[in-house]
Amino acid sequence: MRKMAKEYEMSRESMRTIVKDKLKMIPYRMQKGAFLNQKNKTLRMKKTRKLLAGTKDGSHLTTLFTDEKIFTVEANKNGQNHWIIVTDYQSACEKEKILNKTSHLASVMVFAGITADDKTPLNFVDSGVKVNQVYYWEVASRQFSEFISDADWPASSPDLNPMDYAVWIYLTEKVSSKNYPSIKALKTALIKKWDEIDDDYLRAVIDAYPKRLKACVEEEK
Repeated sequence: MRKMAKEYEMSRESMRTIVKDKLKMIPYRMQKGAFLNQKNKTLRMKKTRKLLAGTKDGSHLTTLFTDEKIFTVEANKNGQNHWIIVTDYQSACEKEKILNKTSHLASVMVFAGITADDKTPLNFVDSGVKVNQVYYWEVASRQFSEFISDADWPASSPDLNPMDYAVWIYLTEKVSSKNYPSIKALKTALIKKWDEIDDDYLRAVIDAYPKRLKACVEEEK
């Protein structure tokens, strides 16, 4: 808004009014996404249609959706979106509003899965261990029978995985809003918030799954 207002020699308020009220446009933050070539797009659509057809019998309600994610001991904040008004830099530091960015953060990888009414324990993956389908089965198959194999899952599709589009976002919001003094403290916070995820939330998350598949298919039409 500032750059456009300067270019057209008007106030930011006037530019904001034009964009919002006259043009009915909404600002969105740029986000990274996977690039799919035509071959991958075709394959993604084929697998998505198959998964959507499979939801008609309600089997997605008992399907185990899994994923892994890395959490760090440092708060997950974007300096461009978190401002503080103080008289000087030192005051901000004293109020713990300045985040010290380090090159090699202490971190932990977690693996977990959910169904519409249940979830696996939150598993901490040892350093150097490759999380793959074999690991999924070793950890989760003892408790859950339904599972989507790598061969059936659309590539580069975090928008279709409930763990990506809802669960990790929820856990990040609950846990990664502050710094932690140690990995142990981070793990304690992760376990606590994971255990607090209730069945109502899980059901709502899984109920969105067929809708996302359908939206993906309709977008291609």
